[in-house]
Amino acid sequence: MTTFNYPATAATATKLLQRFGAACTINRSMEGAYDPATGETIPTFDVLPTIAAVFAYAQKYIDGTLILQGDKQAYCAPAVAPVQGDQFDWQGVTYTVIAVKPTSPAGVPVLFEAQIRGQ
Repeated sequence: MTTFNYPATAATATKLLQRFGAACTINRSMEGAYDPATGETIPTFDVLPTIAAVFAYAQKYIDGTLILQGDKQAYCAPAVAPVQGDQFDWQGVTYTVIAVKPTSPAGVPVLFEAQIRGQ
């Protein structure tokens, strides 16, 4: 029986993204403190630096419903897991994370594929 070293695979994915990708940030909105004067909760943002490689979808995948013209695929390092609704800042452009598909053999995150959409 073959045993796989998934943490080493994740490290290799990260090295490849460092070499061929670019630095980016994921901004995650979190519920902040309640302000009794206004009766509102002021959101705060977590800024999570990561590395990604971003590509346009092939035309054959753009169906106009789930994947729109202008949507992109972002392959993200496993250190930070993007979630739907996060803001994804890459090369000066802000995108919204629409969907995330993890690659996690045996439950170990190796890579995240995110569908991102410009604002």
